Amino acid sequence: MSGHGTYDLAVIGTGIVGATAVGLAALRHPDASVVAVCAGAVHDGSTVRSLAVDIPAGRTGEQRALARRSLELRAELAALAPALNAEVRRAYWVVPAGGAAGVDGQLVGDALAPCRSEQEAQLRAVFGGPVGGAGTELRRSAEATFSEPAEAVEQLLRPLTAGGPADGSPVAGSLTARPLTAGPLTAGSRVDGPRRDLVEGFAVRAVEPCADGYRLIAEDGGELTARRVLAAPGAAALAGPFAATAKRLGARTKKVVAYRLRGGEPGGHRPLLVLDEPDAFLLPVGEGRDWYYSITSTDWDCPPERTRLAPNPADRALAEAVLAEQLPCFRPEFIGCRTGADLYLPDFAPLITPLDGLDGVVLATGGAGSGFRLAPAMAEGALALLGLD
Repeated sequence: MSGHGTYDLAVIGTGIVGATAVGLAALRHPDASVVAVCAGAVHDGSTVRSLAVDIPAGRTGEQRALARRSLELRAELAALAPALNAEVRRAYWVVPAGGAAGVDGQLVGDALAPCRSEQEAQLRAVFGGPVGGAGTELRRSAEATFSEPAEAVEQLLRPLTAGGPADGSPVAGSLTARPLTAGPLTAGSRVDGPRRDLVEGFAVRAVEPCADGYRLIAEDGGELTARRVLAAPGAAALAGPFAATAKRLGARTKKVVAYRLRGGEPGGHRPLLVLDEPDAFLLPVGEGRDWYYSITSTDWDCPPERTRLAPNPADRALAEAVLAEQLPCFRPEFIGCRTGADLYLPDFAPLITPLDGLDGVVLATGGAGSGFRLAPAMAEGALALLGLD
């Protein structure tokens, strides 16, 4: 489909939205030539530090529609990326008394149901006492899925490397990528089909129209051309060639904090526990005594770089206060933390829009804490705007 040296599609960013776009494009357009580029290493963004929990839900009608569509698309992507549905856990919710109906309105699927006495007893045994603070009630929902983010991204990107790398340079996991030298990229990694490449260390400085479509120019002077461009830079959308569009639409970054805890009783009956009003959850790690504890940070307008996102005393104080109120007998040890940054729009809806002045370049970002859940529908919507639905 493409002329020499020009890709049909370039994807900027190898987080969950960009990787899903690669996967969908490969499944639906097997003759298209595709390249994905990332500023650093493939596994160096916020996606692989996320917890990738999927309870189909949304705060707004638009989010719920995207969550519903993402569920459908996961079935299409399952053969390519089985890690998208790696583990299933029963989900329990602590909600404000009388607030179950409000949560039901956000769920895509079955409503919350009251906990049976034996289920509540199991939870009390795991956490050493009451589950939920004053003025709350306990509910259960349908099962939730938990994916291993790095593995899911790796599988979604595999169509770019299945034919073997140009020079065998490794990246994390089993993926291989070819590095880009300065100047136009004219040789792909596959010789038996459409050119498909995965390029690390390509920090996009500019996207410019050219005779063949669009020229992507890297900070170090490297270049490549593509007829269409899908930019999925995550929180980095507030920098570089995407910044004007993202800022005009009110995008802001927010820190994501997930502590690793050790405590409670081990066992296979440990559930996912959602603490609705503080917007937090505890996810079991394996069958031992470890948990991931995600808590909404109050740190807005933070830098997206991982090295500048360390948890601060306010994050820790908030995390401890929520546990003391909601699980008063649970006294875990804090043994680690993973942090990242996410992009939020004022209405919490994802941003899927042509880049200002460049109709053949679509920006897809703004997961608002639900990027892993909404990525399939976000990627599909962006590809549709590019004429690749």
